[in-house]
Amino acid sequence: DVACIVMSGGLAHVCLVTGSVTVTKARIDMNIPKKRTGSSGHSKAIIKFYDAIYRAILNHIPFDKIKCVLVGSPGFQRDDFFKYLVAESVRRDDRVLIKSKEKFVLCHASSGHKHS
Repeated sequence: DVACIVMSGGLAHVCLVTGSVTVTKARIDMNIPKKRTGSSGHSKAIIKFYDAIYRAILNHIPFDKIKCVLVGSPGFQRDDFFKYLVAESVRRDDRVLIKSKEKFVLCHASSGHKHS
């Protein structure tokens, strides 16, 4: 089995992929405001979005049964999310994620929808 996280601009899908079926475990859809000078709304919304994905990963992905976790997005959002994931797992002392961080594979996706 493989876990898959596909994200883009406020939309994320956390899925489990088996040999015959793809099961969507969580769909995260948040409004993220545009970057504007003098406003920190964008960075706060991004942190909140990443935290929702982090919690969905902890709740829905069985790290003892899966081989790897694919993290895909257009642009560099997957890299920013992976940095957040590693830093947050160390800060919260989540042993499961710290041990499983080598299972994460960062890859390109055309969009944040499940079919991509």
